[in-house]
Amino acid sequence: MYSVKRFLLLFTFLSIVFTQNIVFADDETDLVKKTNRIDNYEILTISQPGSLFYTVTNGIIKSAINLNSNLTFIGRANVGLEKIIDKNNVEKLTTKEDYLYSISVKTIHNDVSNLFYSEKVSESLLNNEIIISELTANLYSLKKGDAMFLVGLGQQELEIIVGEIIPDSEIGWFEAVVNKEMGYKLGINRNIQAIFWGNKITENHLIEIYKNITYRKIKVTGRNSTPNKNWVLPNALVKEMFGDFQIKERDGTWITTEKAWRDENIETKNIPILGNVTCHRLMWEPLLGAINQIIEEGHESGLSREQFKSSGGCYAPRRISRFDAGGSISRHAWGIAIDINTKTGYKPRIVEIFNDWGFAWGGTWTSPDAMHFELRSLSASISQANK
Repeated sequence: MYSVKRFLLLFTFLSIVFTQNIVFADDETDLVKKTNRIDNYEILTISQPGSLFYTVTNGIIKSAINLNSNLTFIGRANVGLEKIIDKNNVEKLTTKEDYLYSISVKTIHNDVSNLFYSEKVSESLLNNEIIISELTANLYSLKKGDAMFLVGLGQQELEIIVGEIIPDSEIGWFEAVVNKEMGYKLGINRNIQAIFWGNKITENHLIEIYKNITYRKIKVTGRNSTPNKNWVLPNALVKEMFGDFQIKERDGTWITTEKAWRDENIETKNIPILGNVTCHRLMWEPLLGAINQIIEEGHESGLSREQFKSSGGCYAPRRISRFDAGGSISRHAWGIAIDINTKTGYKPRIVEIFNDWGFAWGGTWTSPDAMHFELRSLSASISQANK
């Protein structure tokens, strides 16, 4: 196994090697058609719960060497937003003392950014600017040229200029993207994805990857892979649907959400089977709908009040507790996730009912969380209620 120092040296070298020969073509006509656009290539993406382990990364790099394949790594973390100042030096937004907004930031190598983004966006990244999603720009009233004052994972402070504002789907449903150099300044040192690309991805890639990676909880997907039916909302849509709040750190995991947002959105109600439950106010219709249907179909014994009271819950203002989660805020902090059967799991029919009422179930995730239901759709509860 490589030491961390040897890994970093190897990773730096390979980042240079593998991001140079990025155009594949059978002839000159094909070369023109396929200039610097990832959509023109076959791709293979490797991820795992949280960030990629160093051993997984080493296996990926070894596979790329043996395959003579193109390879790049994508990083991600949640960082703090402290204030925004416009081009005229007018303060547009500022947080309360000891509080910050939290935004999800993606990192990408400059030398492959033109594969994934337009020329304008790539140029902004080369200029060490930050690219913002449209929903995030609307939420924080951001404009091109604004200065954002960010606080990194280790409390590093960084002032960075907004370069471009692009659709959320183009940014990959992150709230922002910066180059790797800016990411490192924010303490974003770990990667969440590795991407192979080329004219043809074959079974040789899969064989090589599984030969070199012993950790078996990796997820390997291609462009046409079937999405997980229990997909969840990205941060920007969670904020749009359920509101945004400033946070204050408590102990590295637990946080305090600002009082004004709590007063407006967090409520406690008595729910059949479970008793008193504290959630976001928009949880009541889908949660009650699912539980009442479970009772009507005679499956109430499949939900445990005892487990819910002892180790479950809904509203819990904290970060995702895994060490490699990059500071992500748990959906429990919004009060839109609920853990009921924390020890025994659920019958398939109970999962189906929660799915029908707009909840994702964590049992099919790359890192399974079988106790967890998370609200992702309000329209589903309206549809179910009208049946």
